[in-house]
Amino acid sequence: MDCYREMDSAMTVYALPTPHSQRSWSPQVYDLILWILFLGPIASPLLRATGLPLVSETGTFARDLLATYICPTPERSLWLLGWPMAVCARCWGATIGLWLARLMIGERAPSLLRWYRSLVWSQRLVLAALPFLLWPLEIIGHYSGWWFAPLWLLLINGVQAGFAAGLFFASIWPGLWPSSAQQGAVGQG
Repeated sequence: MDCYREMDSAMTVYALPTPHSQRSWSPQVYDLILWILFLGPIASPLLRATGLPLVSETGTFARDLLATYICPTPERSLWLLGWPMAVCARCWGATIGLWLARLMIGERAPSLLRWYRSLVWSQRLVLAALPFLLWPLEIIGHYSGWWFAPLWLLLINGVQAGFAAGLFFASIWPGLWPSSAQQGAVGQG
């Protein structure tokens, strides 16, 4: 018995640290980013259509900035009020896809999307990047003269890639997509 007392007194008890909960970011910030991406390309032709000196020049500046640094094919833009949008139909479709993904996530997500969320982030990134492989193929084919895709096809190409990217971004945004424990509790209730 004495040997057990000696062993008990020699043992030290350590409290294991509990994992700290990940701090959530505001979903409103994510939604604000999506609204800017969605409305920004529309604002350019609307500002240009006013014909007002500073306002019209702001729309021109936005178009030139996005056409130079963001959009790979600005000449393939949709037109609004006689002016081209600030990005091509493919990029505009990507913003629509981002919004579709945002509307599909969370507690109302279908089981396939919950499966996607259960993957590690690197696997989600690879799956999200796959639809973007059509973009260079379409752009190279266009500039090589192999084909001339209509704007509606560019829009669909952008939507499917934007949807994949939106799922990825929503899955890594802390607090935007409920954790697995929360989803299980929702499903049981």
